[in-house]
Amino acid sequence: MGSVAKSFARARVARGVQSKPSVNETETHAFDRLAYVEQTLATLVARVVRLERVSPAQPQPHWQPQPRWQPPPPQHPDEVSSLETTLGTFWLSRIGIVSLITGTALLILTYFGELGPTLRVGLGYAIAGALAWAGLRLARRHVTFGRVVFGGGLAIAYFVTYALHFVPAMQVIESETLGVVLVALAIAAIVAIAHRMQSETVAGIALFLGLHTGMLSDVTALSLVCTTLLAAGAGFFLVANRWVIVPFSTVIAVYSTHATLALGMGGAAAIGPGLSLAFLGVDFLLFASASLIRPDLRARSLLALALLNWLGVIALGSQALLAEPRATLFAFLVGLALAQGVLAALARLRTVPAEVVACQLALALVTLALALPVRLAGWDLLLGWLGLALAAAGIARRAAWPAFSWLALGLLAVAHGYTRLDVLGAPAQLACVLALFATERVHAPRDQAFRNVLCAGVALGLLQLAETAVAPDLLTLGWVGVAFLLFAAGFALRSSAYRWGAFGVLALSALRFLAVQLRVLSTTQQILTFVVAGVVLLIVSFLYTRLRGKA
Repeated sequence: MGSVAKSFARARVARGVQSKPSVNETETHAFDRLAYVEQTLATLVARVVRLERVSPAQPQPHWQPQPRWQPPPPQHPDEVSSLETTLGTFWLSRIGIVSLITGTALLILTYFGELGPTLRVGLGYAIAGALAWAGLRLARRHVTFGRVVFGGGLAIAYFVTYALHFVPAMQVIESETLGVVLVALAIAAIVAIAHRMQSETVAGIALFLGLHTGMLSDVTALSLVCTTLLAAGAGFFLVANRWVIVPFSTVIAVYSTHATLALGMGGAAAIGPGLSLAFLGVDFLLFASASLIRPDLRARSLLALALLNWLGVIALGSQALLAEPRATLFAFLVGLALAQGVLAALARLRTVPAEVVACQLALALVTLALALPVRLAGWDLLLGWLGLALAAAGIARRAAWPAFSWLALGLLAVAHGYTRLDVLGAPAQLACVLALFATERVHAPRDQAFRNVLCAGVALGLLQLAETAVAPDLLTLGWVGVAFLLFAAGFALRSSAYRWGAFGVLALSALRFLAVQLRVLSTTQQILTFVVAGVVLLIVSFLYTRLRGKA
C-alpha cells in the first residue's frame, strides 16, 4: 500500500504540480486513484476477516445488508401448546389453591373445636403463615405461582380471624363489635399488602377465597357486614389500581354469599328480607360507584361488571321478596330501574364509554319490563310493554344505538305472545302490529337489514290478525287482503320490503287455497275468492305498470 502511494506521488511530481494536465493525464490520474482505493479496501477487508476469524471462503463484508426478518425455528412435535400451558399454569394453580384452602377451612371447622382456644388460634395462624412463607419462597423463581400460594395464605389468615367470632367451633371472642373490627383489620391488611406488592393475583386470590371460606359457615347479619367490607376492598383495587379481575371475582363471590343465604343454607331464619335487601343494595352501589369513579377502563370490562352487578341484585332481590306482597316486589323493581337510569345519567356525565351508558339505560328498560307483570295485567300490561318498545325504538333512532332496536323488537315479540296467551282478541293484535309498524318507521333508514326484519314482523302480525278476525272459511281471502295492504304500504312508503312481503303472502295464500280450501269451500266461496284475488292482482299489476311508465 505504501509503494503505490509513493509511485503515485513521484508521477505527480514528474508531471509538474502547477502545470495544467491534459485529458489523457486526467484519465490516468483518475485511474490511479481508483486503483489505490480498491487496493486499500481489499487490504481492510482482509484484515477484518482475520480479526473476526471468518472463513475466507465465505466472507461476509460489513456493508452487506442483513435481512430484517428471520423465519422462526421449526416447531417440534413435543413442544407444549399455548392452550395446554395456560391450563397447566394459570387455571390449575388457581383451582388447586381453592381446593387446598377449602379443605383447610373444613379441617379447621371440623377438628379445631376439640382443641383449646389458644391452640386453635395459634395453629390456624401457623398454617396461614407457613403457606404465605412458602408462597414468598416460590415467588423468587416463579412469580405468578408463588403469589397464588401467598394469596392462599392470606385467605387462611382472614378465615381464622373471621372464625374467632363468627364460627361456633372456633369462637374465642364473644364481642360482636370486636369480631367485626378484627375482620375489618384483616381485610385492610390484605388490601395494604396486595397494594404494596402491586399484585392483582394476591388481591384476587385473597379476597375471593376469603368470601369463599366465609360461605362454609352459617351466613348471618354480621357475616354480611364482612362480605360488604370485602366488596369495598375490591372496589378500592378497581379505583386505585384499575384492576378488573379482582372486582369480577368479588362480585361473583359476594352474590354467591347472598345466594347461600337465600337458599336457606344458614342463618336465613335470623335475617329478614328487608335486611338482606339492604345489604344487597349496599353491595350493588359499591360496585356501581367504583365503575363510575374509573370511567377510563376498557368498555368491555365495565360492561361485564355492570351486567354481573345487575343480574346479582335483581335475581337475589326478587327471590328475597317472593314471600312478600306483590306491591313490595313491584316497588323494588321500579326502584332498581330508576337506579339504573340514574347510573346511566351519571355515566354520561362522567364520559364513560357510550356502550356502558347504553347498557345501563337498556337494563333500566328491561327492569321496568320485568316489573310490569307484577302489578298489571290485560290491556294495561300490553300497553306498558308497547310503550317501552316504542321508547327503546326512539332511543335507538336518536342515539344511534342498534342494541335498542333489538330490545324494542324483543319487547314487541313478548307483547304479541302475551296477546296469544291471554286471548285479548283482534284489537290487541292490531295494537301490536301498529306498534311494530311505528318501530319500523322510527328506525334509522341506513339499517336496511333490520328494517326488513321489522317489515317481515308486520306481515306475520297481519297474518295472525287475519286468522283471529276472519272466519276459517274465508281465511285465504283474508290473507289476500293482507297482501293488498302490504302492497299499498309498499307503494305509499316506497318500501320494497313491504312489497316483497306482499308477494310472499300471496304465495302462501295460493298454496293454502289449492292445498286446503279448494275442496272444502262451497261454489259461492270459491267464486268470491277467485274474483277478489283477481281484482287485487289486477290492481297491483296496474300500479306496477304505472310506476314503470313513469320510470
